[in-house]
Amino acid sequence: MDEDSQVNERTAIDLARYALACHASGKPLKRENLKTQVPSNVSTRNIRRLLDRASELLTQNFGLKMVPLPSHEKVLTAAPKAQPAPTKWVLQSTLPDASRQRLDLPQSDDNQAILGFAATVLSLVFVSNMSVSVDQLVLYVRKLGPPQCIAPADPSDASDAQLDSAAREAIAYLTRHGYLDKVKLGASAGDHGTSETQATQQPIDSGDHSDDGMVYTWGPKAKVEFQPLDMARFIAAATGQECTDDFLRTIGRAYG
Repeated sequence: MDEDSQVNERTAIDLARYALACHASGKPLKRENLKTQVPSNVSTRNIRRLLDRASELLTQNFGLKMVPLPSHEKVLTAAPKAQPAPTKWVLQSTLPDASRQRLDLPQSDDNQAILGFAATVLSLVFVSNMSVSVDQLVLYVRKLGPPQCIAPADPSDASDAQLDSAAREAIAYLTRHGYLDKVKLGASAGDHGTSETQATQQPIDSGDHSDDGMVYTWGPKAKVEFQPLDMARFIAAATGQECTDDFLRTIGRAYG
């Protein structure tokens, strides 16, 4: 191996370590931060190749791979949209389900509560043709009761306004962490499962609850962490049903 190849291999190893550190902290690997991991004598034109090599090392040693984090939704369409060049990456397991479950690391009660809550909210969006109005999602979350670590509110002692505020705070939390995207539908928007739906990304303003025409859909992190089949299995387990072919077909119709 010549000197340049050795430098590239060491850089790929450093990138793999950096990706693991980002993964452990729950943060994506960002393109703008890569320069801190790449020596000055390594051409930036080799970044894609170095990332591919780092992903190979992660797969070989840890059963993980680097995948681009999708961009935020701007237009809801039935047809797949071309993604821009990736600027963020996260790690995704390459292990089969059984092996992945055996290797799951212990998590705090708060983290378990947040993940369970996020999965439940995403399942409700999933079976609603991947978009739910703001008012409807607030109602769902109020009925679910958000985890205390996200939005503390005692249902037995809170006012209606406090419960509404806690639900919106929990939804905003999921949006900030990439599980949900909040978009605004155009006047001619219809069922995005059968026709194109015009939507424009809107900033979240927790102090402004004028949500006419706003809907929630899956965010970038949800698209990476939850595959349709995984979500169907989660829904089956949560509702006490078997994940049969008939069940999958039913879920598929709701999913659109």
